[in-house]
This record gives sequence, C-alpha cells and structure tokens, in this order.
Amino acid sequence: MHIVFILLFLLLSFAEGWSMELSIDEAVDYAMKNNLDLKSKREELNMAKGNLTAAITYPFNPEIGLEGRSLLSSGEDTKTQYRFGEKNEYTLYLSQTLETGGQRGIRKDIALKNMDAVQLEITDIERLLTGEVKREFYNLTSLEDKLKLVELSVDLSQKLLDVAEKRFRSGDAPKMDVNLAKVEFKGRENERTKVMGLLFLSKARLSSLLGLSPDTEITLKGDLDGLNSLSGLNSLSGLKEMAMKSRPDFIGLEIKGRAADREISLTKAEVSPDIRVSLLYNRDYDKEVYGAGVSIPIPIINRNRGQIETLTAQKIRFNAQRESLKLLIDKEVESAYLRLDSAKRSVELLKNEILPQLSENVDSLKRAYDAGRIGIYTVILEQQKLASNTAAYYDSLFEYNSALSDLEVATGGNSK
Repeated sequence: MHIVFILLFLLLSFAEGWSMELSIDEAVDYAMKNNLDLKSKREELNMAKGNLTAAITYPFNPEIGLEGRSLLSSGEDTKTQYRFGEKNEYTLYLSQTLETGGQRGIRKDIALKNMDAVQLEITDIERLLTGEVKREFYNLTSLEDKLKLVELSVDLSQKLLDVAEKRFRSGDAPKMDVNLAKVEFKGRENERTKVMGLLFLSKARLSSLLGLSPDTEITLKGDLDGLNSLSGLNSLSGLKEMAMKSRPDFIGLEIKGRAADREISLTKAEVSPDIRVSLLYNRDYDKEVYGAGVSIPIPIINRNRGQIETLTAQKIRFNAQRESLKLLIDKEVESAYLRLDSAKRSVELLKNEILPQLSENVDSLKRAYDAGRIGIYTVILEQQKLASNTAAYYDSLFEYNSALSDLEVATGGNSK
C-alpha cells in the first residue's frame, strides 16, 4: 500500500513539471545538447558520412556467367545417335568494369566537401541558436527586473493611496487626491498583469529553445547588470574582418562552390567510357577454348552537356550568394556595433545621472505631501517619471546585451 502512495506522489510531481536554475552559459550549453532542431540537423552529418562511405566504395562488382548445352540427335546414322547428356558443352564468363578518369577519387573529394558543408551548417545553427538563447535570457532577465519594479510601484501606490485616504478623512486633502491615487494604483496593477503575461511567454520561448516542455519552471542566476564588451578587437573594421574569417555560413558557401567544381569534373570524367574486360572459358565434348574480351561504349549521343550546364549555373549561384552574404555580414556587424555603443551610453546616463536624481526627487516630494505642502498629483507625476525611466534603463540594458549578443553572432564568435 505504501508503494502505491509513493508511485502516486511521483506521478503527481512529474505531472506538475519541474524546475531548472540556469546561468546564461549553462542555458547555451543545455540548448546545444537538447535543442530539437539542432538534433535533427546533426543527423544529416551521419547521412553525409554514409555518402562518403558510398563514394569510396568501388561501384562495380565482378560478374560471372555460366551457359550449358546438351546435344541430342535422333538421326538414322548410328554414329550421330546419342542420348541427352552424352554430349555436353558449357561456357564460363567472368567480367569486370573498370572506371576511368579518376572518378572514384573525385567522388570521394565531393563527399568530403559535402560533409564539411553539413558540419558548417550545423555550426551555423549553433551560432544562431546561441544568439537566440542569449537574447531570450536577457529578455527574461529584463522582464523579471520590470516585474520587481512594477511590484515596487504597486506597493508605493498602495501606500500613497493609504496616505491620501487618511488625509481626506482628517480633512487635510480633497476627495480628488483619493481618486487620483486609486487610478494610479489600478494602473500599476494592470501594468503588473501585462508584465507577468510577457514573462510567461518569454519563459515558454526559452523552454522551447532549450528543448524543454513549456511548463518547465526556469530560474535565472547570474548578475547581468554589468557592461561587458568584446575582448581583443575593438575597431569596426577588425570585427568585420573577423566575421569573414569565422562565419560558418560564409565559409560554407565557399566549400559548396568548390564541391560544385568537383561535381563538374566528375560529370566530365563520366563522359570518358568505362572499360569492361572479360575472360571466357568454353568446353565441349571434344575441345577446350580460352578467350578474353574488351568492350568500350562510344560516348557519341550522351556527353552530359545538360548536367554540366546545370552544375555550372549552380556554381555561379553559390558565388553570387557568397558576395551577397558578404554585404549582409558587413551590415549586421556595423548595425550591432552602433547599437551596442548607443545602448551603452544610454545605460550609463540613466544609471549614473537620471535615476539617482529622480529617486531623490520622489522621496522629497513624498515628504512634502505628507507634510501637506504640495498636492498628490505632483507626487504621482514624479513617481511615474521614476518608474518610466527605470523601465527605460532595463530596456537599454536589454538592448545593450542583445546588441552584444548580435555582434557575437554577426562575427561568428562564441559559438558553442
């Protein structure tokens, strides 16, 4: 009976989902191992390895053939009268097709390049996934900070409402102050509901990226309030140069172009006729015959012109895509770099100058209202200003971290 209760408890525990506490690096590592799209893409590498095995395997098996005949005659001449099986003849054939033009070596080279291209595609997905996980992690962190801010605003609005009602009952404040305080309090509660909804969606997106069920409770750890920067290269031109050397999608297009070149070489080599050699052994009732033969197809009609034209066009397309991607990479790096610089200045301004001053103003005005020197509307306006600028600070911090992540993605760096 105790075992039944234990099993029921375990089932209910699993049904309620489970929780994880992750830092940003742990989240990226977990996604690299468990993201479903990435797992599916990695299976293509096994397919490419299978293609390599097929490419290095000799494509033609030897062939063996056997023919037999038994002579039978019912003529009147007794010398030519013999029964079935008395006069036998059989022929044994052995043949093998020999490739020409180094086709197997070219096929192996193509398979290796295709395998490299698939590996680069996997690396590129890892690069993009790393950026997505980091951005969602930063977004979730920002929303959690905003929720704390809204909770604080709700608490302050409640206290302000309590003070307004107390002063109204004592005759020191008009009913309008109470109404304004109530509207402010309800507005903060409504904002809290919105932030909680966004927080739920962000956790669901992060769970999906990590390959977790949507009901998994994710707890973030680590302080993301600092302004870190890329180490090493600081100049925009240096970052662009780094991107061209590191981006797996850019390198992959170059490899695909080389593979197309080898495909053209293979197609041309296939025009060269393969040689078929054969050995023959024949034996009948009174003699043995040995022989050999060679057959070569004549490539008059089919010279693979259509396939060569298709592969040439494909190579040109890869080259055009590579040039287009080069321009796109330049724009991505420059855009992230400028966003990073702008967000950094915004974060520093808000954190070091604006927010401390606004916080001091709110405290002073609340004391003045408690003393009856000013109306509640002035306090509410300054409190709203502090809340909106604090939210702007979290937005700027999120923009900075997102731009930093986008810059890492654009330069092809930090892909795990």
